[in-house]
Amino acid sequence: MSVQLRTPSPPLRLSPTSRPGKPSAPTKTGRDSTVDLIRALCLLVVVALHTMMAGVERTSDGGRLTSVALAGTDSFIPVSWFIQVMPLFFIAGGFASLTQWRRMRARGASWQHYVISRTQRLAVPAVVLFGVVGVVLVMAGGSGLDAGLVAEVRLRVGQPLWFLAVYLGVTALVPFMARWHEKRPGGTVAALGLGVVAVDAARFVLDTPALGLFNLALVWLLMQQLGFLFHDGAAARWPRGRLYVGLAVSLLTLFAVATWGPYSADMLVNLNPPTAAIVLLGSAQFFALRLLKPRLDASRVAASIGATISARAMTIYLWHMPVVLGLVFVLWTLGFPLPEPHSGSWWATRLPWLLAVAAVLFAVVPVLDRVERRLAQRLNSGAAQGAVVRANLLGVPTRDFHRMQGPGAVLTVVMAIAGVVLMLTQALPLVPTALLSVGLLAGSVLVGRMLDRVPSHPFGEPHVS
Repeated sequence: MSVQLRTPSPPLRLSPTSRPGKPSAPTKTGRDSTVDLIRALCLLVVVALHTMMAGVERTSDGGRLTSVALAGTDSFIPVSWFIQVMPLFFIAGGFASLTQWRRMRARGASWQHYVISRTQRLAVPAVVLFGVVGVVLVMAGGSGLDAGLVAEVRLRVGQPLWFLAVYLGVTALVPFMARWHEKRPGGTVAALGLGVVAVDAARFVLDTPALGLFNLALVWLLMQQLGFLFHDGAAARWPRGRLYVGLAVSLLTLFAVATWGPYSADMLVNLNPPTAAIVLLGSAQFFALRLLKPRLDASRVAASIGATISARAMTIYLWHMPVVLGLVFVLWTLGFPLPEPHSGSWWATRLPWLLAVAAVLFAVVPVLDRVERRLAQRLNSGAAQGAVVRANLLGVPTRDFHRMQGPGAVLTVVMAIAGVVLMLTQALPLVPTALLSVGLLAGSVLVGRMLDRVPSHPFGEPHVS
C-alpha cells in the first residue's frame, strides 16, 4: 500500500525582482560535468590522504603503535595548501544543491520535500555504516580483542563523520540560503564572511577555542554560497584578469595571515575548527576553478569519471576508513611487514597500499550501494504505511499531514545530525551509541517519508550526494 500526501502550500519561489545570472551549461542529463569532476577529485584526495595517514607499525616487543602519519611534519605544510580540498568540496556541493533545488521547485516541490529527500539521501548510507561497524566492533570486543584497539578503530571510523554532520545542516538550509542569494548574492557572502572574522576575533581575544565551533556553520555556509555564485554564472562574465587578481589577492592574504597572523600555516590545522584561513583558501579555489572551467568542460573522459564517482560519493566517503582499517587488520593478522611511518620502506609501499585500498573500495562500494537502496525502499514502504496508520489512530485525514511538514522536515534534520554527532563524539559506550545512532538516523528517514507529499527516487534526486 502506498500513499501520496499532498499539500496546497506554495513552495519557495524566486523574488520577482531577482534576476540570477546564466547558469553554467549542463550536460544532456542536467548534470554539470566539471562540477562532477571536481567533486570526484576532492573525494579521491580525501580518501588518499586518510589512507596515507593510517600509520601502524610493529614494535620490538611485538606490540603495535598507531599514529597519524604525515600530520605535524614541517614538510607537509606546503603540501597541505594543495590537498586541503574541503572548501572546494562545499563549493561544488553548493553548485549541485542549488541545481537540484531549482529543478525540484520548478516541478512544484516545497522546501519541506527538498529537505526531507536530501536528509534521506545522506542518512540511509550512515544507517548501513553504523549498523555494520557497530556489530563488528561488538563482536570484536566479545571475542577478546584488545579493548584499546577496539576503541582506536571506533575513533578512526568516527573522525571523518564531522563532514556528514555539517553537510546535513548546510544542505538542509539550501532553500533559505538560495532565497538570500537570489535577493542579495554579494551581501549574503559578505555577511557570512564578516561573521567568520568576528568568531575568529572573539576566539583569539577571549582565548576560548570553543567559540570556533560557530564557524562550523558560517565557514561552510559561505563556501556553499560561493557554489551558488559559481552556478549562476556571474563570475563567468568577469574578465580573466579580474579572476587572476582575485586568485592572487586570496593567496597573498592567506600567506600573510598564516605567516604573521594568528593562523597556522598548516591548512589541516585550520580545519579544526574552520577559520578565516579556510575561507581565503576557498576563495582562491573558487577563482582557480572559474579560470579552469572552460577547459574542463571540454573533457568527455573527465565528465564520465566525475559522473561515475559522484553517483556513489557518500558511500565511498563513509566506507573508506573501515576499508583502510580492515586491510590493516588483515595485514597485521597475516604477519605482513608494517614499516615505521616516514621510513624508506614505508614510502616505498605507499603506492601498493593506495592501490589495495582502491581495489577493495571498487569491489565493495557497488554492493553497499545496492544494500543502501534496498534499505531506502523498505523504509519508504514502511513510512507510507505508517502514515496511514498514524492518520487513522489520530483521526487526522491524510491530506492534512501537510500541516506537519514544516516541523517534520526540521525534526528529520535534527534527528539525523544527532545520530551522527553521537557516533562522532563517542559520548556513550559502544552498544548504546550504535543503537541510538542507527535509531535516530532511521527514525529521521521514517518521519520524513511519513510526512512527505511527493513520491521520489529511493534516494531523492540522484544528482547529488
